Amino acid sequence: MPDLVERIVAVEPVGAPTDPQTVAEMGGDAPFMGVYGDYVDERGQTGRKEATQTTAELAGETSPASTLLSLPDEGISGNTHLMMQDDNNGEIADRIISWISD
Repeated sequence: MPDLVERIVAVEPVGAPTDPQTVAEMGGDAPFMGVYGDYVDERGQTGRKEATQTTAELAGETSPASTLLSLPDEGISGNTHLMMQDDNNGEIADRIISWISD
């Protein structure tokens, strides 16, 4: 029931939909945020990150708050796939919580 979804946060998802219909069905008009840390190329995650960017762009057509939070682009570096266990996890959580609260 997409109408019950208020926001979607996907932290380095394994699969992000790139089909417009699937994105529309996943959360209705709920904003989507994908989050990616460092070492994407080295970990072979470029395709996954690109798919997540596409999901954010498609979700942004109905919900402009949708975005891809690329931590290195925001000046937050040194994060692995398990960023919730990294030393700066509080800073990352603050960014996500701030987006959820907006």
